Amino acid sequence: MSYKLLLFDLDETLLNLARTIDPHNLRVLKKLMQNEVRVSFATGRSPRCAKQYAELLQPNAPLIHFNGAMVRDYKTGQILARENLPFKDALAALRVGADLKIHANLYLDDDILIAERTPISKESEIKDGVKHTVVGDLAGHLTKSGRAPTKILFIGDPALFPRFTSLLRQAFEHECVLVNSEPDYMEVLPVGVNKATGAASLAAHLGISLEDVIAFGDNKNDIEMLTECGLGVAMGNSHETLRAHADKIIGDHDSDAIAVFLEEQFSLDG
Repeated sequence: MSYKLLLFDLDETLLNLARTIDPHNLRVLKKLMQNEVRVSFATGRSPRCAKQYAELLQPNAPLIHFNGAMVRDYKTGQILARENLPFKDALAALRVGADLKIHANLYLDDDILIAERTPISKESEIKDGVKHTVVGDLAGHLTKSGRAPTKILFIGDPALFPRFTSLLRQAFEHECVLVNSEPDYMEVLPVGVNKATGAASLAAHLGISLEDVIAFGDNKNDIEMLTECGLGVAMGNSHETLRAHADKIIGDHDSDAIAVFLEEQFSLDG
């Protein structure tokens, strides 16, 4: 079939080890966009953290952020869909994380707030490509703001996560989504949110079906998206759990495997 939308996770999928897009992959995506195939990101990153890649690729469809909690037109800034964490549950999560001394990135609007600058926060800043804002007590800052955040990212020792997630579920007033998006990442998201729900919102906006979508990913937070879209493609470096849900497994993210696959899929000249 002729697919109408390509959805890409960013980190360790579309982005290579240098955290940029391979030149061959970039050329092929631009060629497909010229042929009216839509291209978008489905990322855990905020709009500000994805901006440099949007400016590089110039995708011709709105972008999915925060693992599905937001769909946003990066050219106009218009938010097409958005879900926030319940305020009380966000506060509870921050307090549990602080008790266990697990680093937290609090996503409030398009700002990334942290309690203090640490080696973990510095590494996270480098990956995000944007400056994080130190506010001290995150729960106190959130209380004063009176606003509900989009998500919270906790970064810490994976060995702590079973106990951490158990304590979080006990503390929540509402059901929230807990996503282990990388081995040392635990994301707290609004209930019902994942990349597939973001893909469904984007597809509806574009007037197409999820069957018209090819989705690319590498980790467990991509499972729903690869399962629900018409064709799910896992990178060669993918988590083994995701590989079991993929329709196709291609080469490593640090290569032109995406371009090679798409040239064959769309019968493009190399």
